[in-house]
Amino acid sequence: MKNGMRQFCCAAFALLAAGGFGLCLANQTNFPERSIRVIVGYPPGGTLDGPARIVANALSHKAGQPFVIENRPGASANISADMVAKAKPDGYTLLLSSSSLSSSGALFKGLSFDPKKDFHHIGRFGSLPTVIIARKDLAQKTLQEVIDFSRKNPGKLTFGSPGSGTGAHIAGEVLNRYAHAQIKHIPFKGSAQTLTNLLGGHIDLMIGGLSTVDSAIKSRQVTVLALTNAESYSDLIDAQPVQTVLRESNIPREYQFDTWLGLSAPAKTPSDVMGKLQALLKSVLQDPTVQKELLSIGVKPGFLSGDDLQKQIEKEIPAYAKIIKEVGVKLD
Repeated sequence: MKNGMRQFCCAAFALLAAGGFGLCLANQTNFPERSIRVIVGYPPGGTLDGPARIVANALSHKAGQPFVIENRPGASANISADMVAKAKPDGYTLLLSSSSLSSSGALFKGLSFDPKKDFHHIGRFGSLPTVIIARKDLAQKTLQEVIDFSRKNPGKLTFGSPGSGTGAHIAGEVLNRYAHAQIKHIPFKGSAQTLTNLLGGHIDLMIGGLSTVDSAIKSRQVTVLALTNAESYSDLIDAQPVQTVLRESNIPREYQFDTWLGLSAPAKTPSDVMGKLQALLKSVLQDPTVQKELLSIGVKPGFLSGDDLQKQIEKEIPAYAKIIKEVGVKLD
């Protein structure tokens, strides 16, 4: 009798355990069951804010739950990255990840997160050209003329960027180093503010993502000089890379960075949740409407898996570290 009761209890416990495990799997499979925060480390209206909103809106419709943008700008997107790195790894707090993950370690000492270990990447959803533009009334109409003038008049010409340590700032210092230019850097708080100052005549040049400056280019308020990328984006803009435009520069290819955009989660987010998020992201990027919306603001859509994005970041980190040291980028 005792043995029979023992067997019954064991069987009952096994059934309860199996039932509980089944409920757990069901909860994970039904993800998402509530709204998801997407933390964006840039101001509203900035270069990377617009693409994030397009993708978040598409994900909301696809998943049946809101993907809510939460702007937390500051410290070259490190504030947002730190928030997500320390968030509960349940898939309900995501990061708009970008090239800043690759450069932050070389720019900031004692980061409160590890760019290589503290994130589980959902995937990359697009890239955008970084453009060098000039105010319309600038006397120098080509990048070569700008370089030549700056050599004869050190520090007289200025270039603005969305902030010290950003990809645009690094690209400008690469130009100064390898084209032997002497153009003074003026940092601003975001791309929108930089463009406002360029249009107002307070700076001479701007380096920024196409998604921010596209409307100014189309309305002919500015002059396009070149791209900082290694390759042209002929489907987005009629402009050539710096290396092609300049006669005497020799900018190494590994220092001509694209700005990429992706979504990432905290490192210990369950694999089934990650799989669902990756499937959602991949699906919305196949939607012609989403593709058209991204292209319309200067972003080239394209899915790259989370594993491949991790490999890309690990490759970019030492390249950024080398060039940041070489050109002497400082957080002024």
